[in-house]
Amino acid sequence: MHAQFRQLLRSSAYIIALGSLAACGDKKSEYAADTGMAAVPAMGESTAAATSQGMRWTTTLEPMGGTQVRGTSSVAPGTSAGTMTAEVAINGAPKNSTHPWHVHVGTCATGGAIAGPAADYPALQTDENGTATATTTVNIAAPSTGDYHVNIHLSPDAMGTIVSCGDLKMSAM
Repeated sequence: MHAQFRQLLRSSAYIIALGSLAACGDKKSEYAADTGMAAVPAMGESTAAATSQGMRWTTTLEPMGGTQVRGTSSVAPGTSAGTMTAEVAINGAPKNSTHPWHVHVGTCATGGAIAGPAADYPALQTDENGTATATTTVNIAAPSTGDYHVNIHLSPDAMGTIVSCGDLKMSAM
């Protein structure tokens, strides 16, 4: 009974979020970042449940658009309830460049809203070798089911250009 009620609430939130996103037109990423609503239905169980399962999401980031940007990324339950820890490491980027990155709902092929507040993801700043790493706490519970991906943007001024992407897959911690 409780599971059916939770599913009904998630479905209702999803329908409301989709309607709101459709009304926002090209502002859907900003809306998702501001409200977190687009990520809510896909997040599944609580952080405690995901932690007890010992699960982590991982991916290998592959170059896109003719770039050489590669890397790895992972997502796991955060240290406090309702949070997740996201990590990313890239190489092959231009030296001393800035690359925003985010975990998104959906796959690299389908795209989707940012999971959690966009401001929770610090931009990657590459070194002289074109490498960068970041670890951050995102204010949304770690996913337990669904499709998610990580993408790396060309720059803060070219957010529509993805230079690397990887679909997250669940694995044991």
